[in-house]
Amino acid sequence: MKRKVGEKGKDSKRSYILKVGTTVFIVAIAVTMLVVAPAMAEAEAVEVRVNAPEYVYAGASFVVTIDITDVTDLNSAQFCLLFDPGVITVREVKRGEINGEAFKFFEYRSIAEDTMRVIALMDFGKGVDGSGYLATIVFDAVGKEGEKSELSLSEGVLFNSTVENIPAEWIRSEIRIRIKEEKIGVCLNQEEAEVREEVLPGFPVITAWNPVEAVVKNIENESRTFNITVDHKVDISWQINGTEVQRNESTREAVFTKANAVPGTWNVSVIATNTTTELSDMQTWIWNVTPTAAVIPTPVPEPEAEIEEVLPAPEPAQIPVAEEPAPAPKLPGFQAVFAIGVIVAVAYILMKKIRR
Repeated sequence: MKRKVGEKGKDSKRSYILKVGTTVFIVAIAVTMLVVAPAMAEAEAVEVRVNAPEYVYAGASFVVTIDITDVTDLNSAQFCLLFDPGVITVREVKRGEINGEAFKFFEYRSIAEDTMRVIALMDFGKGVDGSGYLATIVFDAVGKEGEKSELSLSEGVLFNSTVENIPAEWIRSEIRIRIKEEKIGVCLNQEEAEVREEVLPGFPVITAWNPVEAVVKNIENESRTFNITVDHKVDISWQINGTEVQRNESTREAVFTKANAVPGTWNVSVIATNTTTELSDMQTWIWNVTPTAAVIPTPVPEPEAEIEEVLPAPEPAQIPVAEEPAPAPKLPGFQAVFAIGVIVAVAYILMKKIRR
């Protein structure tokens, strides 16, 4: 059966419209991918890390912080901390802070013997930028020498001020129990005793530190001093955010002073290492430095200058301006008549083509 010419023309028009629509759709998808892909690539994961000492004394307490680095617009966080209750137990939990600003709402609870859940929130609709820690946990080491416990994070989520998810990488840690070693045996002479005092086999132990608090605060441009004492001579490395800033060699005591504090949240760590056994002990502080309030100087009024009396200039004579005559009104309806004529002409041409 043959198709009429008009039907064939309609099919051609439909095919043309379909091709144009498909092309526009493909172009729209391509443009969308070009815009969205870079934004997705820029959303790098924020690092959340369990900051815990590598070794702890049996029967002693130690501090663990859940550190977060370079976060933007953080409003809330939730995570579970898993540990071995036969090796360590929770004594105390404290709220964290980002760039010196503490979370407004903080809650924690043990949902199992080996699991603790933490929820931290800023004010509704408010986000904070910078680095800091989500929580501080004080543990007691209840295990025996050689036992260890993993400290891992699960079910962790971060949200910004518009309740959108912030990608994050949750990094675990591990602690091991040890006991303080005693000096063993009788030395033949004083020289041998001094050598054994300097390099005692086994783990070095940081026996005292100052400040005693795990979290310390200062104001911009202030100075802060940290010091430790170790049970035998070691090499001591002072680090800020993982970068070494001072080293003390073959000593039992060391002091580190940082002047002209810069605003921010800093992780200050000191690592005492026995160079013979390559075993070490570590002490960590979270150091929050807040900026000083800006001082706005009070403006000093300038002395008033003597003002000479100036007589006003005479106003120019007002010259009357003749008003322009109002334009004559145009005859209405010309545009409408012209438009109707164009439409009728176009309709006539289309009808003539269809009849052919």
